[in-house]
Amino acid sequence: MVLNGLNGSYLRNILESAAAELKNGSNLTERVDAAVAYVSDQDLLFEWCWKRDIPLRFWGRFDEGVPISPHILKRFLDRKSPNYVCRLVRQFHPKVIWWRGFGVYIGSANLSQSAWWKNVEVGVFLTDDELVGDNKALELELFFQAVHAHTSPLTDELYALIEQRSAALDKQAAIDREAAKKFWNTDYVQPWEGLGNVSGKAALDLRRDAFLNEWMQTLQLLRDLAAKVSADENRPSWVAKDAPWGAQADQFLHAHYYQNTFDGRRADYETHFKSHQTNPGLAEETALSWWRSLKSAPNGEDLTLNKWAPYLRQMLSAERIMATTEGEFAEILSHIHAAIEYARRVSNRAVGLQEGPPYNMSEKVIALAKHIYKQPERGGPSPVATLNYVLYGGPAKELPSRMWDALHDPKLRIENFGISAMGELVGWALPNQFPPRNGRTSKALRSLGHDVTVHV
Repeated sequence: MVLNGLNGSYLRNILESAAAELKNGSNLTERVDAAVAYVSDQDLLFEWCWKRDIPLRFWGRFDEGVPISPHILKRFLDRKSPNYVCRLVRQFHPKVIWWRGFGVYIGSANLSQSAWWKNVEVGVFLTDDELVGDNKALELELFFQAVHAHTSPLTDELYALIEQRSAALDKQAAIDREAAKKFWNTDYVQPWEGLGNVSGKAALDLRRDAFLNEWMQTLQLLRDLAAKVSADENRPSWVAKDAPWGAQADQFLHAHYYQNTFDGRRADYETHFKSHQTNPGLAEETALSWWRSLKSAPNGEDLTLNKWAPYLRQMLSAERIMATTEGEFAEILSHIHAAIEYARRVSNRAVGLQEGPPYNMSEKVIALAKHIYKQPERGGPSPVATLNYVLYGGPAKELPSRMWDALHDPKLRIENFGISAMGELVGWALPNQFPPRNGRTSKALRSLGHDVTVHV
């Protein structure tokens, strides 16, 4: 709970923790996504990002009261950086700050000195592993997608309009009604009536439709890319000719992500996205030329394609999956990249490990797998049965819908197993129908200029 002076927990405390550096020198926070209605102080969060070279995506409120101080908007324009994006939206009142890789604040505090220090504010902070473990990360992704669809970019023209309005407000003790109406009706920001009249069921259906639409669009991108990567003229000599084409696309993106998008500390995929979004086809061809010229696998992609891909495909087959033992489940998860990444971040306590000396990655993954596998003992659904339902519980074309069910239906949901792990596991089971997709896959696609969502 973040209650300021009521309990001594302030947003500033969270900010300081989110600034930690990892052992390799990179920031714990990979990117900040902030949806905050009112902003009057850039030092609280924006300067924090700029000084640490942490990308920032900001969504703020647009109305006649000028809720975002013009000097802050000017700073975004002056930076002219694809890593610092500002968009404005009507019918907007959230206060959500997501330090990706660290956690999220959801509460009542705007970006102002009074909100961060003096006001009675109420909020909660959820760590990254809590978000992934309960699939709340997907809910946040869908929230930002829904907001983004109704936003407009900050432009010189929009800034000039806001600056002019701000100057008028400074001179007037009372807002002129007609001027406010004229300002509100500008064509620079698209109209939107908000979601005030949407029922709970309708809202869930909208989120489901938005998820399935984005997932299917990205799936087709991966299928098209897989056809190119697996072509004889593009396949490196160390990739087996019979390697599943979806798996080849995944490992091509894996190699490209780790070799071509890092700036020394972290993957700067958003900068690459801005550079390539007008011509992703050219970016793909350049990356494919690099891929086919490789004399050896840069990051163990040959082992993944030639050894582990066939193993996972066999173990996750319709004939085999329901017989999966606890040990086999641990072996499967030890080759699911998203599960490994989650095991790295999750607390020891959350997966039944005692606090004490640090555990190595293998120990953490095994503990995570055992914790998930024993979910029925805690009154939850069988994870193996849920995976069987997703993979083989109906027509293949309806598999993405079954994924959605498994992520949201309490009777199916797998504890500590999010959308990235699910999408990747599906891909290793059915690589020629559904190429593996996790957060890293989406980041690599974005670096090639494709406007896809990065799921956690």
